[in-house]
Amino acid sequence: MKILKLGQMLGGSNAPSGASFENLYSLEFDGVDDFVTFGDADIFTPNSSGSNRGFSLSFWVKLPSSGGGILISKQEFFSGGTFFYEYEVRTQFATKPFIKFYAGDNTKTHQTLTLDDALSTDTWHHLAFTFDLSSSSSSIVGYVNGVQKTNGSGATYSSSGTWAAVANTPAHLQLAKKGSTTDFNDCFIDEFAIFDDTLSSSTVTNIYNSGSPNDLSGLDFLIGYWRNGDTAGPSVFPTIDDNSSNSNDGTMTNMASSDIVTDVP
Repeated sequence: MKILKLGQMLGGSNAPSGASFENLYSLEFDGVDDFVTFGDADIFTPNSSGSNRGFSLSFWVKLPSSGGGILISKQEFFSGGTFFYEYEVRTQFATKPFIKFYAGDNTKTHQTLTLDDALSTDTWHHLAFTFDLSSSSSSIVGYVNGVQKTNGSGATYSSSGTWAAVANTPAHLQLAKKGSTTDFNDCFIDEFAIFDDTLSSSTVTNIYNSGSPNDLSGLDFLIGYWRNGDTAGPSVFPTIDDNSSNSNDGTMTNMASSDIVTDVP
């Protein structure tokens, strides 16, 4: 568990700073062909640093309907039967979110945590998932609006095969699309961040911030941080700036500047 030092809750390295911060824009995906790609960067793979701290994702989502769909993916399908799998976050039936990590790029070996309760539609939710890189029923932890979900307590864990570390592949990191398939999602996504660390429950609570997104740029081990339209709105089209120090900007694909919208958490 991460211990916060004196002053960190007021904007130190383990808490969002929030200074002069506004969240004015998000991205709207049509479920037909809209997506954002961030390309393939080694740091998008869990434990790419080799430091064994863990891996976490944080983002806000609004679902217009109760159907299932992809939210985040790092997997690819190439002609000739070549497949690359690392992880995916999606909703299944009745909008129950789950995250799945694939072992050694093997589709038959994976760990999954599925949240027991469906997300209500037409409502913004903050989701976070942390992965400690191990292979037990407690290896993945989920959060909805700052509330922790673990196996048997708000979530259900499942696995198959003999676990091996997630392999670094050429697959691109994407929002609202699964690999090269036609699997898209009708949704809104905002304030997406990746960490080379497991986030503590107190840190996730601070990120949720009672339903008001705040600045994550001061958090430790930040791999990527995409604000999905902020701070300049439609004028940034088609680039989604990476607000971490790694400069892995995203590209809006099959989208228009009007898909940068003022519907925000």
